[in-house]
Amino acid sequence: MGEHICFRRNERLTTINPYWRGNPTVRGRFFNRQHRFRPGMGSVLKWRLSPNPQRKEKKTIKWDPTVHFLRSLDGIATGNCLIWLGHNSFFLQLAGKRIMFDPVFGNIPFVKRQSTFPANPDIFTSIDYLLISHDHFDHLDKPSVGRLFRNNPNMTLFCGLGTGELIGKWFPKMKIIEAGWYQQFLDGQLKITFLPAQHWSKRSVRDGGQRLWGAFMLQGNGISVYYSGDTGYANHFQEIPELFGAPDYALLGIGAYKPRWFMRPNHISPYESLTAAAEMKAGITIPMHYGTFDLSDEPLHDPPTVFEAEARKRNIRVKIPALGEIVRI
Repeated sequence: MGEHICFRRNERLTTINPYWRGNPTVRGRFFNRQHRFRPGMGSVLKWRLSPNPQRKEKKTIKWDPTVHFLRSLDGIATGNCLIWLGHNSFFLQLAGKRIMFDPVFGNIPFVKRQSTFPANPDIFTSIDYLLISHDHFDHLDKPSVGRLFRNNPNMTLFCGLGTGELIGKWFPKMKIIEAGWYQQFLDGQLKITFLPAQHWSKRSVRDGGQRLWGAFMLQGNGISVYYSGDTGYANHFQEIPELFGAPDYALLGIGAYKPRWFMRPNHISPYESLTAAAEMKAGITIPMHYGTFDLSDEPLHDPPTVFEAEARKRNIRVKIPALGEIVRI
């Protein structure tokens, strides 16, 4: 069993995969185990200059999701529950702890938010853990993290290697735990494990691959919740039942998936999301990474529509929550 001393805090993490020999790196940069694709400027230009078969559909069909606006969590967020806040942002209450995933409260650089953030961000108090999957702007938003930290000065950040170092420069007093893949942290009845994803990291011209991206498994009160982060389809989904058993809930991305030649290595499609759910033997699959930021060729309404129809065909149990809806787990 391996151990890792965390950045800026003397917490000890346990490595749960005895066969793991450390995160793959080349010249100090992290890379994926299976697909080492990194989108270069040539690929981006090819995508932007290529025709989009759904261009007209994107212009004519308005995305108008149901929103349950939350002004307070008092008397509402009771017991074990989950709230989708748009894109990959979630509030989770599990095993007596409050957790936020990839919080983004408004717009991000160069991209306007297309759906309402379903709450006053200041209602998220008594947060125990902030989980950041990777460093992209639609997942790691400095203003949102700063606002959350001001309201929760005692919360602890749990993230991949290198990401905590960046956030620690922004907010020097924040408690931070950095982890490599397969490393686990235990707090009472709650276990949080950082797991592989197939993606990439970059926030500026020269920092690609300097920070580790990943997924999370949370376990507590006999309930397990898997959060995929951003990921392409790869064999890491098949490892989940081997390491943890079948997760009760799987939070999986479904959007920003077209065109497939460009998006496939880094974003699973609605079809691949359901394949991953079946491989993990997930109890209920909840989609994310759609309907909030226009990042790809498909219209905003496309991913959940395709996902729901395909789930019916495959007889896979899914839950598509409205923005701000309280989901009891």
